[in-house]
Amino acid sequence: MRFGTLITLALALALLAPLVQAQSVDEPRFVNQMLGDFSTPSIVPGHDGVFSLAVRNPDPISLTSNMENVVLDISIYRYATLSETEMVVNITNPPIILESETTNLTAVCGDIPSGGSVPVEFTIRTSKNTPHGSYFSQSSYFVRFMLAFSYAGINYTMASRGFFSDVQWELLKSGQTGAGEINQTYLAELGYDGIIPDSAFSVRVPIPRWPFYALVGLTTLSGLMAFSYHVLDNPGKYPKVEVRLMKLSGRLNMYKRTLLDRFKKPKS
Repeated sequence: MRFGTLITLALALALLAPLVQAQSVDEPRFVNQMLGDFSTPSIVPGHDGVFSLAVRNPDPISLTSNMENVVLDISIYRYATLSETEMVVNITNPPIILESETTNLTAVCGDIPSGGSVPVEFTIRTSKNTPHGSYFSQSSYFVRFMLAFSYAGINYTMASRGFFSDVQWELLKSGQTGAGEINQTYLAELGYDGIIPDSAFSVRVPIPRWPFYALVGLTTLSGLMAFSYHVLDNPGKYPKVEVRLMKLSGRLNMYKRTLLDRFKKPKS
């Protein structure tokens, strides 16, 4: 009986072990889900756009405690087109976050229960002089995030790609065997517990519509001319259309002669 009890207890502990380990909130599978529901604007220079996302306590089964004192730092940090890239601090008239009137914003999210989320929304304001690339090389502005909170009495800080230099990022990826893996030891040395996603929004001038309308007009005119030639080359096949085309042709010839007569008329 005692032997059977020991076996049952061992099996129970084996089944519970993954659940206990899953309580580690800094596991990448949880960290990757802490920011989500992104809605990013495409802004015409001189206008505003709303940027929104959600901060989440992502797994109600494995993460059973609250995320406490959650704070999300947001900053617009890089400008890029297909041909150039520059840090926002080095450009003039950058887009700003309306709520702070700077390129940075701190969102206080309070406590987030297991499986819950807190929406974060802010307005991005641009001027007509905000850099926006060209019609064929539209611009993007990258947004980085730093998430700080307490979980089960332990403080955690997560940061997105924008908080790491290129050298640091390469070192974070070095020495790892799996795709997308991060050197957790080096990450801890940098003072962070996980890597959350960056995001971006665009500032672009709408491509003018007149070339499209001109193309549609030329295509329509070409089709009508082709049909007209077909009707005139097949007399009697489309009598009603043929009569209308002949009348139209007569009117055009009359207008043509009138214009020629005006140009030929000697000036007094």
